[in-house]
Formats: sequence, C-alpha cells, structure tokens
Amino acid sequence: MKFTAKQYAQALMDSLSDTSPAHQEKVLDNFVKVLAENNDLGQFEQIAEEFHKLELAKKGMKQLEVTTAHPITKENEREIIHELNKLVKGNFEIKKKLDEKLIGGVMVTLDDKLLDASVKNELDQLKKELTK
Repeated sequence: MKFTAKQYAQALMDSLSDTSPAHQEKVLDNFVKVLAENNDLGQFEQIAEEFHKLELAKKGMKQLEVTTAHPITKENEREIIHELNKLVKGNFEIKKKLDEKLIGGVMVTLDDKLLDASVKNELDQLKKELTK
C-alpha cells in the first residue's frame, strides 16, 4: 500500500507527540526504516514540508506560498498578508518562490486554493477570449 507524504507526516506527528523527548530519536530512526522498506525515501522533502505545515497548524498558523516573477520586499509581504486577511483571518508564514514565466503579478497558494493574479494568467485568459 502506498502512503502519501501527508499521511506519513501525520503518522510521524502522532508518534512524536505520544513519545517522550528521550525516545524521539528512536522514533525518527524507525520512521526512516519504514520509509526505506516502502521505497519512499524519495518522498522525504514532501514529508518534511507536510510535517512543517502540521507544526504550523498546531500553532494556529498556515503556510502561504507566494510565487512572483521578481523577489518581493517585506512591504510587499505585509500588503499581501493585509489583503489576504480581508478574505481569510489567520496568522501566516510566507514561503516565497520565483517563477520568471509569470512575467509580473503574483500567485498565492493557501491550502489547496490558488489565487492567480499573474500577468501570464491574464494574457492566457485574454487569448482564450480572443480565440472563441
């Protein structure tokens, strides 16, 4: 049976929360052995990302992924969070990504939702309208 990165992360979180700090290293060793036995060591990065999201959730925070064509400033980050808080209340940690193909604008991913306000998306939408 194949497990998703999210399932692995949740299992690890549950195991670590039920384990004393003195025994957590053993839990981590066993977890790596399970990944190896299931040929899932390649999912390590995704599992770590999902685990981090679970840790944030325990603190009442969410991870917000912001993709832009150019690096954003702290002021841009504050503006994005301010605008997002009008739609969704919460505390956010921003994960920044660069993608020059966007040309300009921004793509924001929160949970499984995507807000695409990129120039590339606008041009794609315009192309669809013009070719109807």
